[in-house]
Amino acid sequence: MGVRRLLLFFRPIDLFYWSVYQWVRMASLTDDDLDGVSRVEKYPDGTVVRVFCMRTDSDAYQSGWAYNLHYGATEPNPPRTLDDGTIRRYDNSHEDTKGHELHVAPNPDPDSIKFPGMVELWERFWSEIPKSEFEVK
Repeated sequence: MGVRRLLLFFRPIDLFYWSVYQWVRMASLTDDDLDGVSRVEKYPDGTVVRVFCMRTDSDAYQSGWAYNLHYGATEPNPPRTLDDGTIRRYDNSHEDTKGHELHVAPNPDPDSIKFPGMVELWERFWSEIPKSEFEVK
């Protein structure tokens, strides 16, 4: 069933309350909700989302977080992906030497980013990829 057909079953007020619910649900996301998240989801279109967020007191992670927010292909396909299948990925795997990075295909060189906080980065990631956000609570 197409989205247009599905929308015909809902009154505008139902859609309003649904959108408010989604906004409140996302607005109430906290660092505690993201601490310990580790999930992988493969999709029929050959893409995959892998997310990992964990608080840490390791000196290697001055931000207090170790994270990897990855959207990619299950099979690498340059130049659509990087050699490891990445389409878009935020990570701080080498925070002590390289800082926080954004990897975007086809550019093999990551961009350095300013870490905005884990909740803000989580929300940015999901707004930039064509997949629905995972429920973490």
